[in-house]
Amino acid sequence: MAPLPLFYSSIAVLDRSTHRKARLSPAEKPFAFAAQAHVLPALMAEFVAGCRDMPILFLEEAGAVSPLFMVGMRPGESRFVDEEGRWRGHHAPAYLRRYPFIGGDVSSDQQVVCIDGGFTGLQNETGEPLFGEDGEPAEALQRVIGFVAEYGDAAKATAAFTAELKALDLFQTINVEIRAADGATSSYSGFSAISEERLNALSNETWIDLRRKGYLVPIHAHLISLANFAQLGERL
Repeated sequence: MAPLPLFYSSIAVLDRSTHRKARLSPAEKPFAFAAQAHVLPALMAEFVAGCRDMPILFLEEAGAVSPLFMVGMRPGESRFVDEEGRWRGHHAPAYLRRYPFIGGDVSSDQQVVCIDGGFTGLQNETGEPLFGEDGEPAEALQRVIGFVAEYGDAAKATAAFTAELKALDLFQTINVEIRAADGATSSYSGFSAISEERLNALSNETWIDLRRKGYLVPIHAHLISLANFAQLGERL
């Protein structure tokens, strides 16, 4: 059995029969579920927004390369989620804003919307209804459907982006050291970053191709983001 995505305790398909009377209640502490995560999945489309205060790294697993936002000095803590469950940064990652929903593939061209089965904000008493009296998606669910679809498209674009960079051998393994204001340090190995040296050695034709595909801007956003390790250590 494949492991569940980060933060999800189980996956349930939203169904007009099972969830006919379900309502979505806003969370009192909207990002509290992410308070113990020090890395978060990232999309290529949000590199520019996220590079202002979060380091963007890459992790290679099972032959695929995934981009990540680093948001904490050590496992078990986030320096971007405060005690009230609010996001304290310029950009809240799309992965968090999508929760508790997620897309599920029925076939190569058909997707369903699912929800974390452990999410307590889905109940029948208060909040926005997911389905109308006619059984069709209500406004709240229509927004969810749109966002989940956008996220799925952005995830595919991200996978194509990282596959291209891997094929060009632009990744290099790096060691990360973060120093807190009190002098405490945390070190990580196994993450990857784009090598500026290898990037600059690419042919003009390859540079033009990367520009045509829209990859140069997120590449440079990633490189800019690497200056945020010092800022991360100073966050309370």
